[in-house]
Amino acid sequence: MKIKFITTILVLLFISDFAFTQSVIKESEMQDSLSKLSTLIWKQKSDSGRLNANTVFFTKFQSVLESELTFNLTFDSIYGITRVASADGNLCIYSWNVPLSDGTNKYFGFIQLKQNKNAIIPLQSKSFDATDLDTKQLTPQSWYGAIYYKMIEVETGGQKAYTLLGWDGYTSTSNRKFIDIVFQDSNGNVIFGMPVFKTDRGIKNRVIIEYAEKATMLLRYDYQAIMVEKKNKMKKENTWLIVMDRMIPMDPSMAGLKKYYVPAGDTYDGYIFRNGYWTLVENIDVANNPNQNK
Repeated sequence: MKIKFITTILVLLFISDFAFTQSVIKESEMQDSLSKLSTLIWKQKSDSGRLNANTVFFTKFQSVLESELTFNLTFDSIYGITRVASADGNLCIYSWNVPLSDGTNKYFGFIQLKQNKNAIIPLQSKSFDATDLDTKQLTPQSWYGAIYYKMIEVETGGQKAYTLLGWDGYTSTSNRKFIDIVFQDSNGNVIFGMPVFKTDRGIKNRVIIEYAEKATMLLRYDYQAIMVEKKNKMKKENTWLIVMDRMIPMDPSMAGLKKYYVPAGDTYDGYIFRNGYWTLVENIDVANNPNQNK
């Protein structure tokens, strides 16, 4: 009886290990196949060639993501594709760009909602007037387009939401970086933008920073020191927050012309999440804190 029990356990372990191995092989093969298709996008020499190659890749990637057989696969190593996922495992966003000859980009991607029967929502960028984009709430069908590289889970007003950090190669002379929010409303619809950003220009649905194309801007989620007021005294507090370069014009005469803005180099601002809002904090004491990787 004891031998039979042990044999049964060994068989079950073998089956489980075999299934896991098959899953790893399957994911590897699928990622290799998708990577070959995505690589073709950037090998094309014309806009039409890149967009046509992207259509083939987009269609194939969507069919793969929608398959129940790939429900638990991450697809985090496809050439040219960026993936960010929530800590709770519910939301995942894939994003990528197709560069065009005029210096702009078309953006594409998918939202994957695993707790909603693995719903797959396509993303294709639309053109927007930059003057009021920070006040809009948008749907996946009216997406502005960006490559997202960080997702931060937050809760505001009893609503779970996901903060996104993203990059946009905006024009041939300037880039943009975004701090945005994506969430599901009471009807289950996916929405980009929420009035939770307390900026120096009032409350906004998202933060957009435009800067010179040749410049490099820091925008990351980090563990840093800020000065806070406690009992009428300013004290230093270490906390997690979004840190960013303060952007200034190359010359005072260029004030307001964002394509001429570059990092100040020694001044940093950021956004800290407090009481349901991302609130602007200026003059952050940026340092390599030994606890930042915890």
